[in-house]
Amino acid sequence: MPGVLEVWLATPLLTLLSPDDQKRIHTDSLRVLEEVGLQILEPQALEILTGHGARVDRARQRVHFPPDLVTASVARAPHAFSLFSRDGAREIRLRQGEVYFTTNGYAVHLYDPASGVRRGIQQKDLAWVTQLADSMDQIDFYSVMATPADAPPETNDRYQLAISVANTTKPIWNTAYGPEGVRDAVAIGTAVRGSRQALREKPLFTLDLTTLSPLQLDERQAGTMIEGARQGLPIGISPGPIAGATAPVTLAGTIVQANAELLGAITLVQLVQAGTPVVFTQYTRSLDMASGGVTMGGPEFALFRIATAEMARFYDLPSRGGGLIADGKACDAQVGAEKMLNVLAASLAGLTISAGAGFVDFINTIRPEQLLIDNEIISQVRRLRRGITLDGGSLALDVIAQVGPGGNYLAQDHTASNFRSELWFPKLWDRKPWSVWEAEGGKDVARRAAERLQAWSPKVPPLTEDVERAVWDVVREADGKVARPR
Repeated sequence: MPGVLEVWLATPLLTLLSPDDQKRIHTDSLRVLEEVGLQILEPQALEILTGHGARVDRARQRVHFPPDLVTASVARAPHAFSLFSRDGAREIRLRQGEVYFTTNGYAVHLYDPASGVRRGIQQKDLAWVTQLADSMDQIDFYSVMATPADAPPETNDRYQLAISVANTTKPIWNTAYGPEGVRDAVAIGTAVRGSRQALREKPLFTLDLTTLSPLQLDERQAGTMIEGARQGLPIGISPGPIAGATAPVTLAGTIVQANAELLGAITLVQLVQAGTPVVFTQYTRSLDMASGGVTMGGPEFALFRIATAEMARFYDLPSRGGGLIADGKACDAQVGAEKMLNVLAASLAGLTISAGAGFVDFINTIRPEQLLIDNEIISQVRRLRRGITLDGGSLALDVIAQVGPGGNYLAQDHTASNFRSELWFPKLWDRKPWSVWEAEGGKDVARRAAERLQAWSPKVPPLTEDVERAVWDVVREADGKVARPR
């Protein structure tokens, strides 16, 4: 049309499952839920499901889900919702078509690049790596990175959230230990936001929960889901079946089982409170038949991420999974290749949230210098996803004609006007001539990252004294209940 600027974006999209494949997985998942069912070890959940027409074998705590109940329940989950930064100023909208990046959760080890020693994580370590993650410009969310060994196991979730809200400004992905843990999380969030209504209007965190594969919801996870839904909190439900161990060895069979577990859990949540925001999350993985360990860095894991993204698109729900996961331990070629394989597959397939930045060793260990490297990887992936702009200016016919054969584009205004938006610029990767690189010590990327880490200093604004006191009062009260059981 005259007077209208026409712009096309040629963006890459990775697909694996056809629409018929997606429908088959959905149909087979419903069949598993109806014929095999889920074992749910929470009596309240059994009552809720019975009251809505599910067939419950109470002797085995087995719930058989009518397909229509599942389909109607999943349809009640919102297609999009928002999380907000600690100050409430930044909104991140979770929906199909958006792609974000985060750390991962609940490591038990920290590798210290200065000493070369891996050790158990303490509360002070969690505070430090939380501030480091907050400083990464490519990390959109903060997934609570560790379970500190010096916090009580019964209330560790409160410590994790309290340390997180004090040391990051970003929205938080956190877990909770049972219904009381949910209520304490709400109390912490309310202290930060200033009121319960403000927390409802601008959610600060999600509940990161999981099924127990194969086909089980234990008492704590089911109880946490129920209370989380009653509180109106966003919930990420994450089946993690292991192909060949806790799921069929075939990738398709594992996908069907994980999908069934997830749909069953979403059904429970929506029956408690219709419209509860959920994130379609899967950590499907496989067993290394040679070592007996779980593998998360190979092509199967990448294929699972594509399938997760596509099934989430089938249900029109935001999605999450491990996109920056690696089996390797060092900041080396193996870890780089594994992470790039997984995050490219996940991001190009449209997974809403790719997790794992800063983690190695099957997400058991945090390597702080790897977080800087992953930040650079994410930056590359974002540029790739942005694709190519096709319009009159970018097609550059005028400047091509002006320069002509044998000319040079460097001094052209078109180059000066467009190079910053068109070309990706590294912050950590090396592009210097060999002689310069060698003269500067011939450092590999791991060493460069470690040196930058040494020069880094925390800059997260502290909570006010009143807010910090209120947050830790919640933690101390929870500890007191454990010390003096009622």
